[in-house]
Amino acid sequence: MRFGNLTVHFVIVFLLFSFVWGAVPLPQASYGGQQPVREYELKAVYLYNFLQFVQWPDSTPTGVMVIGVLGESPFGGALEELEENVRKGGMTPIKIVHYGAYHEGMNLDDCNLLFVSASERRNYTGIIAGLKGSPVLTVSETEDFIDSGGMISLVRSRDRIRWMINRHSAESAGLRMSAQLLSIAVKVVDKP
Repeated sequence: MRFGNLTVHFVIVFLLFSFVWGAVPLPQASYGGQQPVREYELKAVYLYNFLQFVQWPDSTPTGVMVIGVLGESPFGGALEELEENVRKGGMTPIKIVHYGAYHEGMNLDDCNLLFVSASERRNYTGIIAGLKGSPVLTVSETEDFIDSGGMISLVRSRDRIRWMINRHSAESAGLRMSAQLLSIAVKVVDKP
């Protein structure tokens, strides 16, 4: 990531604390005169952190956590840079998979977290239906995503990146979200 001399460990620790104390201000955050953190670099780290605050069913394979991106990726190279920095830092490894545009019948349940791009908004219902019962954490950045059965929507609230959660969707997939993650969400709903 483009954090200047700021190590990825510090950023991840900082963001873990942000789960407890609130989210990071936008449009850009900078630390000690370092280069500012861009929005999608920050969102990439949030995706990684979501993996740490969700408990998967016992049947879920352990080891490398897979983050899938469906549709047009808004992240640029931020996810791949995160993947490399996580590897170098010896943290829980991740693998990034880009699925491209959605089409009916896609196999999307081979990832732990699926980021659904806003470019796939018209397909939310089909995507969620295709994942029914699969332990895949679904995340997007539109407010209507959780109304469509998605699990987490990244939203802006008072110039900060925050999230809304559909707890019912997560629990139906066998996922348990930590109390910390739930307690600082802007909104938690239980919609089927």
